[in-house]
Amino acid sequence: MIRIMPKIFIILCAALVLAAVVFVLPGQLYASVIDDLKLQIEQRGKEIEALESQKAKYQQQLDATKQEGNTFRREVSRIEKEILDLNVTIKKTQTKINETDLRIEELKNQIGFKQDEIENTKSRLGYIMRTLDAQDNGSFLSLVFSVRNFSELFSQQEHLLSLQKEVHSGLADLRVFKSELESFKRSQETEKDKLDDLHDNLGNQRIIAGNQKNEKETLVLQTKSKEKEYQRLIADVNKKQGETEKEINVLEAKLRLAIDRSKLPVGTGILRWPLDEVHITQGYGKPNWKAAYDFHNGIDLGAPTGTIVRASLAGKITGVGNNGKYAYGKWIAIDHGDLNITTLYGHLSLQKVKVGQTVATGEVIGYVGSTGYSTGPHLHFSVFATESFTLLESKAVKGLMIPVGGTIDPGEYL
Repeated sequence: MIRIMPKIFIILCAALVLAAVVFVLPGQLYASVIDDLKLQIEQRGKEIEALESQKAKYQQQLDATKQEGNTFRREVSRIEKEILDLNVTIKKTQTKINETDLRIEELKNQIGFKQDEIENTKSRLGYIMRTLDAQDNGSFLSLVFSVRNFSELFSQQEHLLSLQKEVHSGLADLRVFKSELESFKRSQETEKDKLDDLHDNLGNQRIIAGNQKNEKETLVLQTKSKEKEYQRLIADVNKKQGETEKEINVLEAKLRLAIDRSKLPVGTGILRWPLDEVHITQGYGKPNWKAAYDFHNGIDLGAPTGTIVRASLAGKITGVGNNGKYAYGKWIAIDHGDLNITTLYGHLSLQKVKVGQTVATGEVIGYVGSTGYSTGPHLHFSVFATESFTLLESKAVKGLMIPVGGTIDPGEYL
């Protein structure tokens, strides 16, 4: 004869089986989707590595023209190389956008999974609580008379205790699941912010690429692709570049001597590096190459055109200028208030701030370029004593306003 199990035991088993089915199936489904997304992210990473190797090949092509000296063909090759570099940077940004999209999708699945876990746990707890409530409404005496022996009575009581433990366990699970859900949501918001920044960078890099193409077209129009015309044009530019650099050197030598050090901050770490990846190509002081100046008033950080430039410290934008083919080219100056120092960012390809605007430490202010007196893409970074910082009208180039001041070695603050 088949023995009929107590009703309370049947209810408990049904609840546990239901919970197991609900948990396993969505978990397996989400795990499959997430694994697929991880494989795609890994593939995107390999694509970025392949693009990096292409950049090295572009550099080799430019190096092959160095022996030709300062010629029209070499200048065109330089601009074309920068365009190619920028196209690679754009592709990398697009790849990072795809990678971020995948991470957001992954987090979305994890959020969905956690929400299901929470709802399933709530359902399970509700079912158990209703069962316990129904049991509480019955009298102990009726329970005693409903069973055939004391062994069955004790078994019923054990099942009740088991249900109560299940309630405590379910409540603990709910707390954990809700905490994990909030964590996933915060991560998703962070990734969405990154995605917005990447889309912004992509748009700016495309603008820079367009400017580079315009530069090449302008050069061709000015010289009509003739070497003689190019040499005439470059000779005039080189002469004026040398004159403007000497103007800056003479004045800044005097301004450095007049700096009141007691008004300046002391200690490294006050400023952050303006680039995320640091590669110093020229230090502060005596230049390491045959330059038109005797003293280098900042540091040069090598980076491809289109690389993000960030504010080294919070402050107010006090200068946004364009020196054309001379001095700093496109530049930005930030006054850092009570610290009495002003930072300058030169040779930019694109400026993203305006005079009077306040910026936070690390905020994007522009992009690396090769404008002004420059032999290749890099960021020129100077630190001035604010009270000495001003604009000087050049005697060599009519209407050209060049930022000058008493400089301090940026290494003292980085």
